[in-house]
Amino acid sequence: MIRFGGTCLVLAAVQAGGWPAAAVADPSVDPYALSPEQLFAAEVISPARTPESVWEAPAAISVLTAADIERAGVTSIPEALRLAPGVDVAQINSSGWAISARGFNSALANKLLVLIDGREIYDPLFSGVYWDVQDTPLQDIERIEVVRGPGASLWGANAVNGVINIITKSAADTQGALVSATAGDQERGALTARYGGAFGDSGHWRIYGAGFERTAQELLTGGDDHSAWQALRGGFRTDVSLSARDDLTIQGDIYHSETGQWRLVPTLSAPFETLAREDITAEGGNLLARWTRQFDGGGVLSAQTYFDLTRRSQALLEDRRRTYDLDVQYQFPTYGAHALVAGMRYRDTRDDINQTESITAASDSHGEQLISAFVQDQIALAPAWRLTLGSKFDDTDYTGLEIQPSVRLQWMGEQQMAWGAVSRAVRSPSELEREYNFILAAGPPIPPLTVPTTIELAPSPDFDSEELVAYELGYRRQWTPDLAMDITLFHNEYDGLSTLSTRPAQFALDPPRFIIVPIEITNATSAATNGVEVMFDWRVRQNFGVTASYSFLDMELRGPPAPLAIDSEAAEGQSPRNQASLRLRWDATDRLAIDGTFYYVDNLPSYDIDAYTRFDLRIGWRLTNSVELELVGQNLLDNRHREFVAPGDANAAEIQRSIFGRLTWRG
Repeated sequence: MIRFGGTCLVLAAVQAGGWPAAAVADPSVDPYALSPEQLFAAEVISPARTPESVWEAPAAISVLTAADIERAGVTSIPEALRLAPGVDVAQINSSGWAISARGFNSALANKLLVLIDGREIYDPLFSGVYWDVQDTPLQDIERIEVVRGPGASLWGANAVNGVINIITKSAADTQGALVSATAGDQERGALTARYGGAFGDSGHWRIYGAGFERTAQELLTGGDDHSAWQALRGGFRTDVSLSARDDLTIQGDIYHSETGQWRLVPTLSAPFETLAREDITAEGGNLLARWTRQFDGGGVLSAQTYFDLTRRSQALLEDRRRTYDLDVQYQFPTYGAHALVAGMRYRDTRDDINQTESITAASDSHGEQLISAFVQDQIALAPAWRLTLGSKFDDTDYTGLEIQPSVRLQWMGEQQMAWGAVSRAVRSPSELEREYNFILAAGPPIPPLTVPTTIELAPSPDFDSEELVAYELGYRRQWTPDLAMDITLFHNEYDGLSTLSTRPAQFALDPPRFIIVPIEITNATSAATNGVEVMFDWRVRQNFGVTASYSFLDMELRGPPAPLAIDSEAAEGQSPRNQASLRLRWDATDRLAIDGTFYYVDNLPSYDIDAYTRFDLRIGWRLTNSVELELVGQNLLDNRHREFVAPGDANAAEIQRSIFGRLTWRG
C-alpha cells in the first residue's frame, strides 16, 4: 500500500454536448430537432448559480442530457460521466470508481464537488464521494452539468478541479408509469418502477423503487474480487406552485447497498498480514425541501434545506453520520449593467465512529460546522464584453476563514465567444487527516531489534487546506448550425498538497511491544498542471451525429525528497496524460437507433496500467409507442482490462466485457 503516496495511500486503505434520443416513448418528437447551435443555448445553473445558456457561461462546461444518458446505454452515474470531455473515469471493481477532472484521480478523489439537486454528497470523513451509493435512477435525471475547473467562488471548498451537478426531472415531467428491467452477464438483474400523478391544479408527484444485482470482477491472481454488488433504493418527489410567485419542492430517498472487497489486515506476528474478505454495507436516507419566490422587478429568492443520514459499515470502521444544511440565495433585479446574486449557508455535520484495532481517535464522536456566504456580480462592460467578479467566504472549525475569489472576463461575437478566468480554490482537511490514527502495515523486526514494526498514520491537527490558483482560457465557435467547437486551456498552481511525511520511530511501551514508524500528513508538496480540452459536435445528416473530444494533461509535482516523504510525486502517474472519445449516433429508421462510443485512455505509470481503447455499443428498438428494447455491449474490444489500482494490490481487478438487454415500458 505504501506505493500509492500521499493521502491516497490512507484513503485507498479505507475503500480500496448531447443529442436527443431516437427511441423515445413519444413518436411525435423529432429525434434531431435540436442542433448543436440549440444545444449551446441549453440552460444551465452550475457556472453562475443562476440560469444562463451554455453559450454564455464563462467556464469549461459540458451538459449530459437525459437523451445522452439513454443513448449511451449506461446503468450508473459514473458510467454516464465517461461521456463528459476531460473527466477521468476509471472503474476499480463492480461497485467502485475513481473519478476526477484535471488530474489527482484516486479511489476517493477529493478535489471534485458532486451535488444531486443541490445536495452535496461528498463525505467529510475523507472529503470524497462514495460512488457505490449514488445510484439515482437514470430515467429520473434531467441533465448532468459538468464544470471542469474551480467553482469554489460559488460552491465553496472542495470545488477545486470541478463541479458535477446532477439535476433530476420535475415531478411534472415524470407523469404516468415507467417500468424498466435489465438482465445480462454482468448485470444479473435490475428493476426500476416509477409512477407519477397530479393533485389539485398545480401540484405533481412521483414515487419510485429500484433494485439491482451485479457480479464481482476477476482478480489478476484469479478468482473473484468479492465486489458483487446488490442495492435497493426508493424515493419520492413533489412539486407544487403555491401561488403565481411561489414554488415548493419536497423530495427524499432511502437506500441500502451491499458490496465487498479483499483486505490485507496487519498483524504483529508472522506473516504480519492476512488476507480477509471484507463486507461493506451502506445505507441512509435524505429529505430535501426547496422554496422559490419570484418578486416584481425580477428578484428571485430561494431557500433550500436538507437532512441527510448515512451509515457505512466495514471491517475498518463503522461510520454513522447526520448532516443538516440550509442554503439561502437571492438573485437581485438587474440594475443597470449589474446582475448580482448573493447567498448564505449553514451546515452542521456530526458522526459517530466505532473504533477498531486499525483506526483509533481521541473521541468516538466528531462534529463540524460551516458558515459561509458568497456574492457575484456580472457586469456588462460593453455590448460584447462582460466581467464577472465573485467570491465565496467559508468559515470552518478546522481552518477558520477561507476566501475563494474568481475573476472572469468574456467577449461575445457573432457565432463565437472567448473567455478567461483567474480563480482561487481550497480543499478542506478531512476528519481522517486531522483526527485519526491509522495502522497502515506491519512487518518483521529490523535488525538488530527483535520486536516487530508497524507503520502508522498519526493524527495531523496542523494539516491545513490545499490551495489552488487556476488560470483558464476558453473559446467557443458555432461554425454552422450543425457544427460547433469548444476549447479550453488551463494552467493550475497547487500549494500545500497532502504529503505523507515520515517521523522518528517510537517504541510502544505497553505490551505487546513493537516499533512504531509514524507518518504524518503535511502540506509539503506543490504542483503545476497544464492542459487542453477540445470538443467538436457535428450533425452530419438529419439522422446521424458525431461528437469528438480530446483532453491533454501534464502534471509536475514538487514534493520533499524520499527520506522525508513517501512517494510524494506518485499522483503524476495516476491520471492519464491523454484521453479521447468519439460518439456516433445514428437513427437507422424512425424506430431503430444505433449508438457507438470509442474511448481512449492513456497509460497510468503509477499503477503499471497500459493504455486501452474501449468500445460501447447500444441498439435501441422502439417496439411500440410505449415499449422500448435495448441491447448494450460494453468493453467490446477485449474480454477484460484493468483501469485502476496497482497490480500488487489485493483488489487489483480487471473490468470484464458486459452484454445486457433492457426493456422499458412507459404508460
